[in-house]
Amino acid sequence: MVVFNRVRIWYQNEIEQLKPLVRDAYQQIYKYQLERTSLLELQMREAIAQTTPVLEIFIEHIPQYKSSYIKVLAKQDQLAASDLILCFDRAIYELHLYATLGKGIGKYANEAPWSKELRTLLNERQAIEPANDRIAAEELFLASGKVASSGRAEGKAAVILHKDELVNVRNGDILVTTMTTPDFIEVAPFIAGLVTDRGGIVCHAAILAREFNIPCIVGCGNATEVVENGQKIRIDAISGIVMGCANE
Repeated sequence: MVVFNRVRIWYQNEIEQLKPLVRDAYQQIYKYQLERTSLLELQMREAIAQTTPVLEIFIEHIPQYKSSYIKVLAKQDQLAASDLILCFDRAIYELHLYATLGKGIGKYANEAPWSKELRTLLNERQAIEPANDRIAAEELFLASGKVASSGRAEGKAAVILHKDELVNVRNGDILVTTMTTPDFIEVAPFIAGLVTDRGGIVCHAAILAREFNIPCIVGCGNATEVVENGQKIRIDAISGIVMGCANE
């Protein structure tokens, strides 16, 4: 019992160390994605590098093929900025997945150092951030959220509630989902827009949208409930509004 308590305390210290590092890394990613200057890329790479030694501590607690994303971060000089961003985000996603599933992940749960603090930290990216409330009255208004990647788009809504439904997404669709996972990268090149129920400006959907230059609104709360699959919609990722198109 003494050894077990020591391990818990040790990991607690690591989690406390990880908190500001992960938050800073995502803020630096966000800043870089907005302007993409050499200086901002350097700052982003340094911030991600600071997280790597701490993330490596958790490698033994997740499957080897999943932990490879963390291992690659140690070789970031071999990665283009875009690849580094997506690799780091995938590493955090895998860590978050195993921290959240708990007993459902089999043998890896038996000795995993997961704690409420770690789950809280990794959950932050899916928290809904306050949206701009300055919304004009409009009969076709459907939802509003936080602008994650600016732009405007119009097209048919593909309401996706499970990754298996991604095969139904067509070129030019506006993807509407609760929250993206790394599986969504396969449809990113041909969707016209992206809308999510959850998330803030550094969630997976936001990062993916900025890398693929997709207009994106996150944290709408109920977009998957108020938007019908196949409905023609328009998203204004300047003001953060999702609208139904007239005469549809």
